[in-house]
Amino acid sequence: MNKRSVFVGIAALLFLIVVVGSILATSWSAGSLGTTNNNQFSGAIFNDFGLAVLVVGVVLFVSMLGGVYIAQEEQE
Repeated sequence: MNKRSVFVGIAALLFLIVVVGSILATSWSAGSLGTTNNNQFSGAIFNDFGLAVLVVGVVLFVSMLGGVYIAQEEQE
């Protein structure tokens, strides 16, 4: 195994841990469907679920960096 395979394996494992941990840590309460406006929606996203939005942003950023690293050509 080379260093790239080890790095990809560690990154995939960390990604899986973060995703599964965030799914298990979130309380999935059943709510009623209703009408909301944009102010209520943005308030719910950033006030109630702010940490989840940040975690998703970090996960997407790390996955983007991993994709760039994997797509990078090896120089001999």
